[in-house]
Amino acid sequence: MRKPGIGKALSWLLGCAVMAMMVFAIASNFVIIAQSTISPLSPVMGNSMYPHIKDGDAVLVIGGGKENLRVGEVVVFPDPENPEQSVVHRVIALEEKRGSTYAVTKGDANPTADPFEIPLSRVSGTVKLVIPHGGTFIEYLRSPRGYITCVITPLLLLALYLLARRYLESPEQRKGLLARELIPQSR
Repeated sequence: MRKPGIGKALSWLLGCAVMAMMVFAIASNFVIIAQSTISPLSPVMGNSMYPHIKDGDAVLVIGGGKENLRVGEVVVFPDPENPEQSVVHRVIALEEKRGSTYAVTKGDANPTADPFEIPLSRVSGTVKLVIPHGGTFIEYLRSPRGYITCVITPLLLLALYLLARRYLESPEQRKGLLARELIPQSR
């Protein structure tokens, strides 16, 4: 015969595991939604800013304040050669030309400055925080495998939990095909 508190204890343990997974799923989904709408985090590909920012890191970019931009700050701007991509480089000089201010940029690991100057109006923002390996996680969340891990799997776990809880907590429900003995009763 099974001890009376085992079913409730297992139900509680399963509940905690499912709740932890649901919290992870909700947080991951928030990151996915935030990335597709406001995009505060940008994954970094490449090592031009090594060792400060590495390939696979993520950067938190804050826009605005371009008029207060200073030499030494790390900025994000569209790549002049491929506007679909962004560049994350350090400002090494600010120059006045034709009544406008331009930023001269350079990757920390690059031997020379970038071959172009960026008008401050093209600067998307400044890097305020670097999250090691955060870019790898963001790219994973955007992939089909990440979607399955963070959306579908928690929903399946929740459904399994609800079935197991019903079985574990109510002995009169043990009569169907789905309600087989999960924990054998000692006799």
